[in-house]
Amino acid sequence: MADNSKRRLVAALVAAFFSSHGPGVRATEVSSTISTSDTPKTVLVLGGTGQLGREIVGELRKTSARITIFTREHSDRTGFAPISPTHRPIEWVTGDLLNTADVDRVFAVMTFDVVINAVRVEDGDIHFYEKIMAPLAYNASKGGTRLFIHHGAVGAGSNIEKFRTLGWERVPGIFDRLKDQGIGEELLRTSGVPYVIIRNARLYPSTHAATGKAVLTEDDSVLTPMTRADLARLTLACIDNPTCINKTFHVSDPSLAWPPSK
Repeated sequence: MADNSKRRLVAALVAAFFSSHGPGVRATEVSSTISTSDTPKTVLVLGGTGQLGREIVGELRKTSARITIFTREHSDRTGFAPISPTHRPIEWVTGDLLNTADVDRVFAVMTFDVVINAVRVEDGDIHFYEKIMAPLAYNASKGGTRLFIHHGAVGAGSNIEKFRTLGWERVPGIFDRLKDQGIGEELLRTSGVPYVIIRNARLYPSTHAATGKAVLTEDDSVLTPMTRADLARLTLACIDNPTCINKTFHVSDPSLAWPPSK
């Protein structure tokens, strides 16, 4: 099945599910209100040149954070010029997350208060998160990282049981990828590093503005679309926010209809 056909099928199945399910009972909720703490922080962003990563970095640049982006050699670094002559420039580290030596090197040269994983897997490796999370979590723990925010997927690990009626079995390979996502989550949970896991589902194009109505919820049966702009704001809302620590969230934004298939 071609990639576009797969995406259309998933979108149709998810839309059908959402039309027949309410938002559910929400436990802890977190809005996109960003902490007023002005304590400078060192933040490592993985996947910072991707679509979600750029939104997160954009929000971080409004703060006093010292930002480091870990990226592959040929990633697109346009659009990251200093905002002003006095603004702190972004620092870059080149490497491959699948190369443990590269990961070790990043943490050897700097201590990070916060690590944010916004990586999107494009190569189809069904063991990607299993491979990257162990060295990342080990180094974060060893280096005293105070918070690791991981962006994952709805349906990761055992969460898929909440969506068995959705028909995802028609999409080749999806269960292997979600199993890998679940393994990565569990490696982070058991690492001892304070964490936040934010699972996302269908993302609106990057050109779509934030709705300001998205929240994080512990109700892991919630399945709504979202904008990357809202997701970035919710990410920063969990920094310096004890409500978020060691929790797994889904994004709830019932104000959005499912976007058209790509």
